[in-house]
Amino acid sequence: MSKTKVIDGIRYHADRPDSCRACYFYKNRKIGCILGKENCYYLAEVVKTEQEKKCEGCCYAKGQPCVSACCYKDLDKWLQERRKKAGGSHE
Repeated sequence: MSKTKVIDGIRYHADRPDSCRACYFYKNRKIGCILGKENCYYLAEVVKTEQEKKCEGCCYAKGQPCVSACCYKDLDKWLQERRKKAGGSHE
């Protein structure tokens, strides 16, 4: 028997109710879950945002996604390409 189940591509513990309305943390239709989907009590894995997925392995992220207006990983890639087009390496 599996100890987890997948709902909408997200892995939850097997004892999660099939509907959020049956959960202890669900208050009513207006308020919904007081924890929010990203903090669900039954989550079996950390849900990552698209930005967090993009920042994985980036030396500039330091354990958290970028907070600047531009991505340093993209900026570094752009600079490297520009240097190659200019015909020299300025490292």
